Amino acid sequence: MDITEKVEQFLSKYDLLSKNNTIIVAFSGGYDSLCLLDIVKKLSLKHEFHPVAAHLNHNWRGEESKQDELNCKNFAIDNNIEFYCETLSSEVKQNETAAREARYDFFKRCADQFKSKCILTAHNADDNAETVLYRIIKGTGVKGLEGIKEKREIFYRPLLHVYRNDIEEYCSVNNLKPNIDSSNEDTKYKR
Repeated sequence: MDITEKVEQFLSKYDLLSKNNTIIVAFSGGYDSLCLLDIVKKLSLKHEFHPVAAHLNHNWRGEESKQDELNCKNFAIDNNIEFYCETLSSEVKQNETAAREARYDFFKRCADQFKSKCILTAHNADDNAETVLYRIIKGTGVKGLEGIKEKREIFYRPLLHVYRNDIEEYCSVNNLKPNIDSSNEDTKYKR
């Protein structure tokens, strides 16, 4: 089964393929979220739902962050996908915990604004393995060994059973050009 079929099967499992439904994709422009948004766009044509690309500019890397935002916006425009973006205030602490909280607040505002009951994030199988390993090293209980849940509240993770190398291959085959930066911004939409 290819990635598109896996995502379609996942969305069907959670009854998210309803006609006129709005599906928000957390979109950093990195490999994982670019792959997911491209697949969601294709599925939206088949199932007649409304995709929205939601980009949060963390404002940590100056011009490079602005360029990433522009790349995301241009991809959305070129693919007839509604694009929504906000930029974090410079007052938000520049650490992963503060960024994660700000991201989830942003996505919840997006869900309210677009009257959507689902936000897709691009966590993949490699992320899940890393999370479990990290929790083992830190000393976790049985619950921590479960890894990343495929659904939590309004957040769904349709790539959780897809490996990163398959995602990169999908991007290559489909001529998708992800945002790449040395601090690995793509992970900002995953945790």
